[in-house]
Amino acid sequence: MGLLKLVIVDDEPILLEGLVKTYDWNGMGYEVVGFAQSGEQALKVIREKKPHVVLTDIRMKQISGLMVMEEIKKENPECQFVVLSAYRDFEYAKKACDLGAFAYLLKPIEDEKLQATMTDVGKICEDQIRNEEKYDRWERLLKKDGDGFLQVVVQKYVQNRLPEEKVDEVFHTLQDVMKEGDRFITVYADLDLAYKITNELEYEASRFSMVRMIEEKIAERFTYWKFESEEGHRTFIVKTQENTAVHELKELLEEVKKEENSPVIAAISKPYKGIRGIRRSFEEAQRLFAVTNASGAGVFTIPETVEEKEESPYPAEAEMMVVNSVRKNDAVQLKQAFVHFIYQLPHREELQCQYMHKIMVKTEFMLKDSYGMDESLNQQFENYYSNMRNLKAAKAVDVCYKILGTAIEKRLENAEKKENKGSKEYIAAAVAYIDEHLDNEDLSIVSVATHVYLNPVYFGRVFNTFHMTFKQYLLQRRMELAKRLLEDGRTSIGNICEQVGISNPSYFSHLFKEYTGQLPRDYKREYEV
Repeated sequence: MGLLKLVIVDDEPILLEGLVKTYDWNGMGYEVVGFAQSGEQALKVIREKKPHVVLTDIRMKQISGLMVMEEIKKENPECQFVVLSAYRDFEYAKKACDLGAFAYLLKPIEDEKLQATMTDVGKICEDQIRNEEKYDRWERLLKKDGDGFLQVVVQKYVQNRLPEEKVDEVFHTLQDVMKEGDRFITVYADLDLAYKITNELEYEASRFSMVRMIEEKIAERFTYWKFESEEGHRTFIVKTQENTAVHELKELLEEVKKEENSPVIAAISKPYKGIRGIRRSFEEAQRLFAVTNASGAGVFTIPETVEEKEESPYPAEAEMMVVNSVRKNDAVQLKQAFVHFIYQLPHREELQCQYMHKIMVKTEFMLKDSYGMDESLNQQFENYYSNMRNLKAAKAVDVCYKILGTAIEKRLENAEKKENKGSKEYIAAAVAYIDEHLDNEDLSIVSVATHVYLNPVYFGRVFNTFHMTFKQYLLQRRMELAKRLLEDGRTSIGNICEQVGISNPSYFSHLFKEYTGQLPRDYKREYEV
């Protein structure tokens, strides 16, 4: 960045010459572009030179430094003023600051004070210049290709290459991009990869035709942004205020599949509000697409179809047995619970893959909430998620069981490293007992300690494995259960209070807002389609 422009004003010729020639202005980052010996002359010079900073005396004949500053500030609020005053002019200096002067310096000027003041005001000017340059670049870019620019911004944001505050800044600058009540839905779509293997010559042509038709149909009804995901799948982020949008998008994709007569696979997220909702919808669609893609063509996955319209009830109790066996670090019980879970899987292979995915996510959350999730184990979970589409159900079962077994081994190693070898079994049993009795309003550290035959005081110390108190852990588990039930949307808030052991709805709402930043009804509304 070049030198900042400086104008110096003083009605005493000798003092003015001293100010201009005595100081190393270039060394401070300034170029003296003009000077004036009166207020009238100062107004002319400042308007002509448009300096970043004006250094001016307060007391001058006819037009004072205060009058100069007041007049220029009306025309150019960004211009910074540093005023000079004697002790007797204190009231003038105070008024100058009230009018917006950056600072005032007492005569005679102290070199160090001048240096510090000019450095500080220079930083403000440089920030203003950078912001103006940034705004000018945006303005030029937006005038040239506003839609394309915004599409790039959204793509980088959902791919974690641009922070939320930067996106918020762009949306704020554009003003009309987001309105009250806007929600965002992400659609993932592609052709079944198996089609490429059997019809390689037709694959790309069919794929191009499919994308074009989807875009044409979405464009008829919605505002949207489109791009390719990092895996190469077509992604559409749709903006809407209509409650029927998810259903309409599903019908639209079904039409494309029928008209194109090609093996289209797709996933649709629920609608979410705000800038954060854009990424939330994208990540949900991404996860759902991974499951759908592994299942094969013709499966259009919408959250409620996964959880509410399955051909057989999800084996929730069997799932809890599996997760609790890992929580207890019990490999024998894991084998029994896992076999029990497998026997309750539905006949459709795509649902089997979805169920396996769900139990892995639940176990992963439990591990992250407690202990044992080290880098190597986390990588195993990540590898599983990224390769789900390539795994048949039978292979997925084998892989999942091995990862869960490894999780128990890691937890046992972790407990030994923390010198909790004598207490790890107690803690595992305790946390399982807590999860199974969250609906008990009287659940306490005493009742849990009694269940595992430990002194409550000693149990409290042992519980520090979680780096939180028993009370904090219990509240966390209750709030996480409440979040899942609210997201599911099939249970009233009153019933949720009973299931998490907090009978007073007002107190529950207070705790939930402290934990999530939202009231339960507002949190639930975000997941309503």
